[in-house]
Amino acid sequence: MAIRCTNLILLTIIASISSALRPNMIIFLADDVGYGDLKSYGHPTQEWGPIDDLAEEGMKFTSLYSTSSLCSPSRAALLTGRLPIRIGVYGKLMNFYLQSPNGLPKDEITLPEILRDVGYATGMVGKWHLGINDYTPMSGVHLPHYHGFDWVGTNLPYTNVWECDETKRHMDAPDPFNCFMYNNETIIQQPFSHQHLTKTFVDEVSTFIKQQTEKDKPFFLYLSFVHNHVAMFTGKDTKFTSRRGIYGAGIRELSWGVGEIMKKIKSLGIDNNTLIFFTSDNGGHIELCSEGGNNGILKGGKANYYEGGIRVPGILRWPGQISAGTINSNIVSQMDTFTTFVNLAGGKAPSDRVIDGRDITQQIFGSLKLKNETKTEKRILFFYCNDMLFAVRYGSYKVHFYTMPVKSKEEYTDTCGEGGFPSTMYFNCLYCPSDCVIKHDPPLIFNVDADPGEEYQLDPALHKLLLLEVKYLLEKHNSGWIKGEDLLSAYNQPSQPCCDSSKPSCSCNYP
Repeated sequence: MAIRCTNLILLTIIASISSALRPNMIIFLADDVGYGDLKSYGHPTQEWGPIDDLAEEGMKFTSLYSTSSLCSPSRAALLTGRLPIRIGVYGKLMNFYLQSPNGLPKDEITLPEILRDVGYATGMVGKWHLGINDYTPMSGVHLPHYHGFDWVGTNLPYTNVWECDETKRHMDAPDPFNCFMYNNETIIQQPFSHQHLTKTFVDEVSTFIKQQTEKDKPFFLYLSFVHNHVAMFTGKDTKFTSRRGIYGAGIRELSWGVGEIMKKIKSLGIDNNTLIFFTSDNGGHIELCSEGGNNGILKGGKANYYEGGIRVPGILRWPGQISAGTINSNIVSQMDTFTTFVNLAGGKAPSDRVIDGRDITQQIFGSLKLKNETKTEKRILFFYCNDMLFAVRYGSYKVHFYTMPVKSKEEYTDTCGEGGFPSTMYFNCLYCPSDCVIKHDPPLIFNVDADPGEEYQLDPALHKLLLLEVKYLLEKHNSGWIKGEDLLSAYNQPSQPCCDSSKPSCSCNYP
């Protein structure tokens, strides 16, 4: 009876928090930043920065998962609360490319759409990577403005790639066909310059926040940083250095950008009513040597489904509501952001479709206010590569039905030169299905609570009950299954963005 009463009191407190405060909400999304890249997550030489301050002042997740180890699927899931395979963000290209005529489907309901409908101002800057055009080079029908963002500033609708290198470390000059920047729906640079990029994001976001604060209107902001995806850079306005070299300098600039926004929030007096979530879209790209991320003790990285590819840093901060220095060791999905933010804003998640994200407000404001870690929840998460179910996380265990080979650091000598300098853009294994994908029957089993590095396989014969439970949950997961239409296989050359089609080079660096 006492436990039931305590739970009722807790639920009442949570309900009053969500109905009374309606916090401003900010998602800071890093790009390819690994679980071990930050000082607060254990990197021995990365400099401390404002992101680490967030971890000290709020809640740090130790078992937070992206839904995918690649950009487009993970971002689609974050904004919709749904597995990429349900949305259709799968296919042979694995990501949305420049020439993809598809994008995030219009009939998907996004987090900013729901928040906008309950009175929030919604804004976005940074990397999008969820589609651009359909069958013409400048239609822009898949851009963020069409998915719930009322204000969209400077953005990269595709991404920052190896071919955009301006340092001359890898390229003589950037390739304009791969490197372009928009403001809302208009190309403003092709190729784009990195030199003031992070500062531009910061300045535009600061203005957006100030405007909404003056209107006394709650806001949702999605700041999707370019760091630390290749090509590596630090801008003229920052020019950070690091003991880790150019990669560490990029982490410092990323953290600087977060810190500048935090300064603005505090100066406007809205710190106590602003919920911050920092995370990364997937794990670090380990094949890029010293210019790729660090996933700490976790095995693997970007493009595979060992822990290093999908377990990512995650920090929640909300002064007065989330206790400083809290460690959350429960199994959490980035998709939970969707449902949790919707409920805190007083909105309702769609009831006409499966929403895979959970409302984790009780975990955030309840039992996990303790500073010690808690028992692992017996929750299951599903990880698809393309439309192949690669692995599940279930309670303390990770079960792999397929894997990709992971090289040791010593085996990268053919692609990593002096000091770890990468000689090429490279994945050891990327596509699935492909010859490099390994099927496991019986599946591989690891206890990732005891063995997060997935070094010691467990004997399937000794874990028959576990496998039966997983089989039952898979059958339940698959019942009434509706797989979305494949959106990542179509390719259409005229979809390639071009600032001026009369110029063969598509080069238009406007003043």
